[in-house]
Amino acid sequence: MRPLIPSPTLTILPGSLTQSALASFGTVIECPLPSSTSNFPLAPPQNPNVVPANQDTALKYIDVTHMRNLYESAPSKVPSKAVMNMFSCFPRSLRNSSALPARELFGVEILERHPYTTQTFVPLSASSPDSQGRSRYLVVVAPTLPPTPDPPFDTLGPPDLHNVRAFWAHGGQAVTYGAGTWHAPMVVIGDTRMDFVVVQFANGVAEEDCQEVILEVGVNGECVSVDVGDGKHAGKAKL
Repeated sequence: MRPLIPSPTLTILPGSLTQSALASFGTVIECPLPSSTSNFPLAPPQNPNVVPANQDTALKYIDVTHMRNLYESAPSKVPSKAVMNMFSCFPRSLRNSSALPARELFGVEILERHPYTTQTFVPLSASSPDSQGRSRYLVVVAPTLPPTPDPPFDTLGPPDLHNVRAFWAHGGQAVTYGAGTWHAPMVVIGDTRMDFVVVQFANGVAEEDCQEVILEVGVNGECVSVDVGDGKHAGKAKL
């Protein structure tokens, strides 16, 4: 049974997804080249982690994210394997802000974590920050509080709901959540579906593969909310 924890009343303004902003929670994967670059650069790369490849028709970026498999420390000791799934994620429902009727809010009602594995989301939608008429997605994360005396948080603590953070991401950015990082399930905002390939380790033991908490919404709708502006075009406005 998924635990139910009270949700504070909190409205978050999402920032831009950058490596420095997400550093405490995971890794951002994106190409540093301008979208206008269509020819192999004449000057050799100065970064030792970027090397020419494919007969000088490509640049290889080495070790762009760090996958971790911690299942050896899981209670069941059931061995894990690398898994790759695809998710087709459809635009989420939003609600109007009572304070600012022209703005829309996404209510965070559930958080999850994968205590023994990283999880990487790779969008298959080739959009960029300045693309028109495309959906964006939200990366919503929370720090972990210290463990509590009683299950289910006696080993790994609950999410810190007073310090939830949110970031706008576009189809040219992939993200890796660190092992044990509390995050919202994929949140697509806009008018079109986004597809993702998701890479992680798993052993088939439900409680070890994924742990979830339900955020209890107040009687008047009080909850943790992300201000997404006017919804369909908010991603462009915020990036």
